[in-house]
Amino acid sequence: MVTEPTTPDRRDTEGSIGIGAMIVFIALILVAAVASTIIIKTAEELQQNAENTSSDTRQQISGKVSVADVYITTTHDPLAGGADTDVDTMTVIARVSSGSLNVQEGDITWYVTCKLTFVGGASVGTTFAVVDTAEADSLQLDGTDITDGQEMTAGTTFKFVIDLTVSDVDADDALDGDDFATAVTPGCDAEAGPDQELELRVVVAGGGETLANLKVSSLTLGKSVM
Repeated sequence: MVTEPTTPDRRDTEGSIGIGAMIVFIALILVAAVASTIIIKTAEELQQNAENTSSDTRQQISGKVSVADVYITTTHDPLAGGADTDVDTMTVIARVSSGSLNVQEGDITWYVTCKLTFVGGASVGTTFAVVDTAEADSLQLDGTDITDGQEMTAGTTFKFVIDLTVSDVDADDALDGDDFATAVTPGCDAEAGPDQELELRVVVAGGGETLANLKVSSLTLGKSVM
């Protein structure tokens, strides 16, 4: 006896197609949900980065000091060779830049960089980069001290003194490796002679910075080195 092939029930076929379509639909929803989550997270990160960048930029613009002039105040002989050969202190005339806000006395730091070359010991001729730094003690132009924490408004002109740290720390009249073996880091006073250059950086805490190239042409007191 031959058995006739059975025809699938139409309801079964339609039910299978409906289940398949539902599975595809659910998969599409899941993919869309994952994609939207990634897009939203990326957008939030980009927004946060933009806000941080904007905040940093505002701080740099709204807290900056411009350097008007730098002149020699005192000279000395850093290696005790007789006559004065180098700059000891310099006075900086500065101005709080336009638009700057909340710049306070105690927020300003100066950095002087130079190259210190050994002239004694086993390391003769070796050159090192040296950073001389200190907090600026701001004064009014007449010499009156500006109180620590006092706000210096935009346009305020003031001055401060750069006192270069000694290079010959061990006081043996020579720049050598022994100067770097002490607890005190050598400074730039022995590298501030005629025809030498120093780099000055003035930084406002939480704000911007100003760079200036200082060129010592002579040791005449009051001589500008800008």
